[in-house]
Amino acid sequence: MSTVSSAKARFPTPAGRAGAGRLALEIVRERLRLTGVASSELRFELVGVDSLHGAQISAHASEPYEVRVRVAGRTENLREAIRIGNEVETLYTNGPAAGGGAWKSARDVVAVASVLLPRELAKPSVQFVGA
Repeated sequence: MSTVSSAKARFPTPAGRAGAGRLALEIVRERLRLTGVASSELRFELVGVDSLHGAQISAHASEPYEVRVRVAGRTENLREAIRIGNEVETLYTNGPAAGGGAWKSARDVVAVASVLLPRELAKPSVQFVGA
């Protein structure tokens, strides 16, 4: 089982142009590295700027008036996932000016994988459990 985390913060003033959003993402990226958050996957996005088509295509677009930063990650346990959200939340006091509207979430992920097994490994049985 793995755990996912997603956290967002917005920069809605002139200070929040994409430059401030990019700075906020770099701050979180560096703090995650410095604090040793263990993750198997991390994404750093500017929602409305590069979250849909990526940085390559978005590099030529004009600057938006406001941006929302999003950091998402996959970890082995809930404790590490919570740390990702906490680092985004610290942008209130440790990030670019005028940031706000922070939101964070961390949850376990249960997944199903379809597989083919040799017939001899599948032993069908029925068990009735009464209340």
